[in-house]
Amino acid sequence: MDANLTPSIVRNRPRQSGATPIVVRPASVEMVDLMERCHQQAYGYGPDQLDAESLTAEKFRSHLSVFPEGQFVALDSHSRQVVGTSTNMRRDFDFARDSAVSWAELTKDG
Repeated sequence: MDANLTPSIVRNRPRQSGATPIVVRPASVEMVDLMERCHQQAYGYGPDQLDAESLTAEKFRSHLSVFPEGQFVALDSHSRQVVGTSTNMRRDFDFARDSAVSWAELTKDG
């Protein structure tokens, strides 16, 4: 990044020193409804428009039960709203034998 082109962005960028109300922390089961709402807002659909790719509270709960260390939220510490989610998975992969499959196939639809 060229700091000369964007000095106000560089100068005013929030730091993890507490200058921003957003904190990243491990997700918890108590947050799954907020995580679902965040996902819907991010991808522009509502509860009445769910499909196989939609991450629901139930799917987030499942992710937390299978791999709790891989689930994170960005939380607005003032409003206590989830403003971002990160769903991660670790998998052993043998490039010589495994073929590429979709997220839905790997996770049995989430």
